[in-house]
Amino acid sequence: MTALTPAVADIPVLTADECARVRETIMALRPSWVRRSPWFPFFTIGAASYMDAAASPPGYYRMAAQYNPILAEHFSWLYDRVAAVVSQHLGAPAAYAENLGLPGFHIYLSSKLFEKPIASIHCDSQYSPHDWSGRNADLDNPVSFTLSIALPKNGGGLNTWDVTYDQVTAQPDGKLAELISGRELIYHAYQQGHMVMHSGHLLHQAAPGRDVQPEDERITLQGHGILAGGAWRLYW
Repeated sequence: MTALTPAVADIPVLTADECARVRETIMALRPSWVRRSPWFPFFTIGAASYMDAAASPPGYYRMAAQYNPILAEHFSWLYDRVAAVVSQHLGAPAAYAENLGLPGFHIYLSSKLFEKPIASIHCDSQYSPHDWSGRNADLDNPVSFTLSIALPKNGGGLNTWDVTYDQVTAQPDGKLAELISGRELIYHAYQQGHMVMHSGHLLHQAAPGRDVQPEDERITLQGHGILAGGAWRLYW
């Protein structure tokens, strides 16, 4: 695996016209959006391990079987591009994990609630509900990525803290705030068409919005990768 230097890598992937193409397709697929919150306009397209597999692994696999054909039909060119970028950056082949959900979309429409720090502070362990046995999988060095398709007028980004995964997992429930108290918060601004990639074990949070405008949208492609059998297996 190529070391992620800096800890959060910023990689150009799409042009502005290509982002517009993806956004237009997402809007046309609105009947396939899944609303994820009753309080604010947060939607997804695709099966997300951190929500669906965490709630019910069988439900996740059913959802993946339902949404993968939709995503593959409309975004095959995008998935080819993403796999090529991941492979080039990490120095090994990249392919999509069989039977798991394809990387999918987060869709946030405008709400002043997004100015509040409502997103969780966490490390990614979305590989946990899935069976990686027999694949020589390296679960100690996962990657996560976010590809920005549309961003609010005043931007969006990722907050991170220089805290190790072992420190986080050793912390008792409810004590994470104590662990990061006094630690520097580092803000990584997203750029439209760019992929932000980091170790999934990096402590991070989707940064709150800034002066959210009525016409704002935040649309991103979300995914993870595990090195298994000599190739990066990408999924969501």
